[in-house]
Amino acid sequence: MARDDYRQYAPQARPARGIAFFALVLLLVAGLGHRFGSIPTPEFLGVLGIVAGLGLLALVLAGFALRRVWVEDDGGTGPAVVAVLLALIVLAPFAMAARGFLMHPRLVDVTTDRTAPPQFVVAAENRDARMNAIGAIAPDDADAMAREYPDLVTRSYALPLPDVTQAILRVASARGFTPLGRTTAPDGETLEFVGYSYILGFPSDVAIRLRAEGETTRVDMRSASRYGGHDQGENAKRIDNFLDALDYEVDVMTGVIVEEE
Repeated sequence: MARDDYRQYAPQARPARGIAFFALVLLLVAGLGHRFGSIPTPEFLGVLGIVAGLGLLALVLAGFALRRVWVEDDGGTGPAVVAVLLALIVLAPFAMAARGFLMHPRLVDVTTDRTAPPQFVVAAENRDARMNAIGAIAPDDADAMAREYPDLVTRSYALPLPDVTQAILRVASARGFTPLGRTTAPDGETLEFVGYSYILGFPSDVAIRLRAEGETTRVDMRSASRYGGHDQGENAKRIDNFLDALDYEVDVMTGVIVEEE
């Protein structure tokens, strides 16, 4: 009597692989579109929600498929494993975001001067109803900044204000900041920019205040996310990296560091 070697194929395997692949393509296309300004941030956040849902669905379907492979000896191991790998790649950015939520305080507005921060003038006029409102630094937020980011403090440079201004403009240009405007005051000025997160390009408004004090110039910086209720440490990182670069630029200008030709 002929033996029946017919083997069933796990029905979830191929759909899981297809969904995971589609989610990955959607993430890449939408991410590039947002990074280069083709997709507005609110719409992009909606797409990210869809991508996360598709990634989780693909992972669940792949899990069912692998269970059938293991328990019932069905076929479909290859597509199911590929689906798991693609789904994990899709969900990796969301896992990193979750890590940022857990590791950093719930802030969207960070500054080096927590009592009298630099003021947004142009940026405040440009924000619409879908963006975070710009306001005063709440006492609890100021305490969280002091506790979590103690190194974010006012800088003082032994250079006149015009020289420090030029140094700031050079650093801002090198870091891809978009200029918004300049506000002057009797003792100095405030420069406003738009800064972007490194990978997906989420925008934050940046204000850098310069105050002349005799032969020195004091610099304070503020970075405020336009969207979302948690910056995952992005604003503090932006300020820290910018001021480190500004320190280096000033050291070159004052001769503390000599760059090789």
